[in-house]
Amino acid sequence: MTQDYKPFLQKVLRIAVRDILADVALNGLRDDSHYFITFQTDRPDVQIPDFVRAKYPEEISIILQNQFSNLIAREDSFSVDLAFGGVSSTLIVPYTAIKVFADPAAQFMLSFDPVRPNTEDKPTSDKNKSADIIDLTSLREKK
Repeated sequence: MTQDYKPFLQKVLRIAVRDILADVALNGLRDDSHYFITFQTDRPDVQIPDFVRAKYPEEISIILQNQFSNLIAREDSFSVDLAFGGVSSTLIVPYTAIKVFADPAAQFMLSFDPVRPNTEDKPTSDKNKSADIIDLTSLREKK
């Protein structure tokens, strides 16, 4: 069976999105850059206003261009303040909820496979962890 590299690449590209958003939070947008971000809204770890989730029950696309504030790129998620119908709201979005990240000005786009919470980097059970421990004392030469 061959190695499936796609999950590894998707994880690295999500880190790239995090780093891009961290740069924007620190330095602002560059030139004509603006970001289209499509993400899943039907996940419990996505924090958006109820009226937005009701209108977009599966996914939503947001644009980070002129009218956003308080962008924070955390390790596993980003948060940003946007206005919906004149109502300012804070969104908190895990990077694993992102389906598309694009900068049309740079003709740059990343597409991601949907990931459900607790499916990426899921820790193994304690029972399985103990099987990974190798006792080196039995392998050492006795002096």
